[in-house]
Amino acid sequence: MVIDASASSQFVSGLLLAGARYERGVDVRHDGKPVPSLPHIAMTVAMLRERGVEVDDTDANRWSVSPGPIAAVDHVVEPDLSSAAPFLALAAVSGGSVLVRDWPQETTQAGDALREILGLMGCEVGYVDRGLRVSGSGAIHGVDLDLHDVGELTPVVAALCALADSPSHLRGVAHIRGHETDRLTALATELGGLGADVTERPDGLSFQPAALHGGTFRTYADHRMAHAGVVVGAAVPGVLVEDIGTTSKTFPDFAGFWTGLLGAP
Repeated sequence: MVIDASASSQFVSGLLLAGARYERGVDVRHDGKPVPSLPHIAMTVAMLRERGVEVDDTDANRWSVSPGPIAAVDHVVEPDLSSAAPFLALAAVSGGSVLVRDWPQETTQAGDALREILGLMGCEVGYVDRGLRVSGSGAIHGVDLDLHDVGELTPVVAALCALADSPSHLRGVAHIRGHETDRLTALATELGGLGADVTERPDGLSFQPAALHGGTFRTYADHRMAHAGVVVGAAVPGVLVEDIGTTSKTFPDFAGFWTGLLGAP
């Protein structure tokens, strides 16, 4: 079948996950703009192969799954690295240190890009015995990044860019306009409402250093918008993140856990 997966890699991953149970397997071909978040498809392919499923991905923009059994295996589920983004960003905005336990040394998760991104922004990032530790330096530096493959990290990275001491440009993420909300417009609106000097681009956001102030940060029922809001709120007094409960879709009791990290009463 031929599909246009330029809005989300999930269209491909969903078909691949089901493909082995079809009588003739599945042959998926993408026709359109570049597929975003390709590491997620690579992760899907790797996990299928671990379970004995035959997957051919030798041709660009084409994935073929042969019919057959899916083996039962014991598997240690890695932590959700993308959902760790606001917690690691807390180290950057506070100048403190955050440890995420059991961060894998090798992974196909797109969220692993946080190690490089936070390093570029001025943090000290490294593995320790129990996982990954990120320590803030007391300063956040601007970055120029193509986030096409890791678009889900854009909200938290944008929050850090709004607080950075030098200009930033985030690009390659036009597709996140079609996520839970139009994240580019939402981020430009909400960060700008708190005083950020942010310019919305067709495929990203640009920032100049600015002094932020308190106010209400709307989340648009989008958990990753809430992640961006709490990161700014950890650095700027008087920020109220509306509908923090939307985080429960991926992290039950996020608010309670976040409050505990901040040491608030």
